[in-house]
Amino acid sequence: MHLQTPPSRIARAVRIRRGSAGTVIAIACAALISACGSSHSSTTNSTPATTNLNTAHVALSIKQSILTQRHLKAKVVCPAAVPQEKGNTFECTATTRGVKPPFARIKTPFVVTVQNDKGFVTYAGK
Repeated sequence: MHLQTPPSRIARAVRIRRGSAGTVIAIACAALISACGSSHSSTTNSTPATTNLNTAHVALSIKQSILTQRHLKAKVVCPAAVPQEKGNTFECTATTRGVKPPFARIKTPFVVTVQNDKGFVTYAGK
C-alpha cells in the first residue's frame, strides 16, 4: 500500500521553506555587512595608521538589499575613504530606473553608520 502526503501538509512545507528563504537572505545580508573588512593605510611617521572601511562591500550590500527587497537593479556609489570608527556616518547614493514611463533615473541617498571598529555598519534610505 502506498501512502500519499495530505495536500495541507505539502502546502505547510512550502510555506515553511519560503519563510526560511527570507531568513537565509537576512542572514546572508548580515554576514556580508559584517564582512566589510578594512584596509590599512601605511604611514611613515609615529601616528597610528588609519583603518578605512571597505566601502565597496557596503555598496554591494546596499545593491543586494535593493534587489532583494524592491526587485530593482541599482548602481551604488559610496565614498572611497571612510575611517572605520564607531559612530562615523557617511552617505552612499543608489541609482535605479523608474518602473513607470518615462523610466527616469531615480537617485536615493543611503545614510550609513559605522557601528564598531570591526567594520559592522547599518544603513537606511532617506
